Amino acid sequence: MGLLSDPDRSEAVLIGVHDYTSLENLPAVAQNLEGLRAALTDPEVWGLPDTACTVISQPRSVGEVLDTVRDKARRAEDTLLVYYAGHGLTDPHTDELYLALPDSDREREYTSLRYEYLRRAILDQQATVQSTVVILDCCYSGRALLGKMSASTHIADQAVVEGTCLLTASSETRPALSPPGERYTAFTGELITALTEGVPDRPDPLDMDTLYRHVHRRLAGKSRPLPQQRNRNLGGLIAIAHNRAVGHPDPPQMPAPDAPDLLLRQSDAEERLARTERQAEQLRLESEQLHQQAQRRARETVETAQRLASAVMATAEPGFEPFWFAVPVPRPVYGEDGSLDPVAELAPGVWHLAVERRGVGMVVRHEGRTKRGFLLDMTGMERGVVEEAAELSSGQSPSDAAAAKRRTERTVREAERLASAVMATAEPGFEPFWFAVPVPRPVYGEDGSLDPVAEVVPGIWYLAIERRGVGVVVHHKDRTKRGFLLDMTGIQRGDEIEIPATPGFEPFWFAVPVRRLLMSETEEHKEVGELLPGTWYLAIEQREQGLIAQSQDGRRGILLDTSGIQRG
Repeated sequence: MGLLSDPDRSEAVLIGVHDYTSLENLPAVAQNLEGLRAALTDPEVWGLPDTACTVISQPRSVGEVLDTVRDKARRAEDTLLVYYAGHGLTDPHTDELYLALPDSDREREYTSLRYEYLRRAILDQQATVQSTVVILDCCYSGRALLGKMSASTHIADQAVVEGTCLLTASSETRPALSPPGERYTAFTGELITALTEGVPDRPDPLDMDTLYRHVHRRLAGKSRPLPQQRNRNLGGLIAIAHNRAVGHPDPPQMPAPDAPDLLLRQSDAEERLARTERQAEQLRLESEQLHQQAQRRARETVETAQRLASAVMATAEPGFEPFWFAVPVPRPVYGEDGSLDPVAELAPGVWHLAVERRGVGMVVRHEGRTKRGFLLDMTGMERGVVEEAAELSSGQSPSDAAAAKRRTERTVREAERLASAVMATAEPGFEPFWFAVPVPRPVYGEDGSLDPVAEVVPGIWYLAIERRGVGVVVHHKDRTKRGFLLDMTGIQRGDEIEIPATPGFEPFWFAVPVRRLLMSETEEHKEVGELLPGTWYLAIEQREQGLIAQSQDGRRGILLDTSGIQRG
């Protein structure tokens, strides 16, 4: 617990944008500024003088914000508090954080306030401030809907300032920041309530760590986006409010001999709890980020498949004149058979020949002009001279073109099914089961790529562990990896196998550690097969000699040596 920051030697700058020209309006932000200013200037909370609490609603320019913050950083001798509420944007090239102003446009990042400039204003060389609290109640554009906001997983890490407590509204991507019908945004509303009502069972004054944990618990209890906090140089001990939940206790009594130890243990437990919460939040963020990457890759795969299908099925553009060109960055070339696996890559600094245009695609020559394929992205290319050889534009035969169209249509359907599976949520109540396939089938990675990561083949039992839309998540490669199987037609389910009832015995799957012989049930010393490591077999009955086991092809026999087997 720290000492209350001296309100007479502190400054606050509250910045908010609720009305936008190009972005969605956020009416609750205007109420945020009023409520937070009233709390900070209340003598029973912090008691900041009115002249020391500056409100900038609808800032006219970047300069207005930065000049004010720099001036307050030079005036404050104790604590500087900077608060921003509104839309948060990111630069698509650098992933930098930008704070939106009334005329900001998500397509033009230079119309917003770059957060790095705000950091520099706070860290001004002439600043006299000792401690800084930065509070961001903002989101990224493109993920915000009317009256709703969300924040990036990177905000807290990007925005931290030395000697500062940084508190951000959310790390979620789901829109839940500005609940309909509520006076404040979710995060700022809980913060204002904590300041004005206090935090029960906590000491006075309230430091930033206590405020963060209280707001975190309140938002978690309402299933709303959880805030993040970053501290530098004991920033979590900065105290900006009296705890109004603390009454007026009797004169202090002499503490019991073990009171210091109790306080120390309590502080240690709270620190461990905070560390566990941060670790859990980090794991959740990493999982969310991987899922978003998979969804993005799946969408990109579908778009590429659709463009390639359009090019394959289009007829050659009449009157096209071949020309030389160079690409600014490496670009894939796809085969004319419609397969989504690139057959080559065009590199910058080399002249390539465009021989034909088909819809959205360009047929180009590659590998010394001996092969040809589709280039789908021609942006930024540099054109050379026209090629006069007419024979260069000769295309496919009608039969080849028809086959390519059929393959491309299949590729598009497969890409769309995979994207649907990647973006779907797991089906509740699904019961895993074993299955075998009638013919080899591809297994696709959960990252959304259309390049198969494995193949399931007949004669082996695989485990279906989850259903997502049109796809089933299966275990492959000795149950060590998983991926999507999109075609389940004609499969044989493990629960459809007829297993004779044996009193007191429950059938189970198992694997052997080394090669083992399977012996005949009727003829002594006769081998009927062998069991190999890395494959799952079914134990269906217990005999005195060993286990009655069934192999993938339906043959059964006695396994005499059951030592070291792995049960499934």
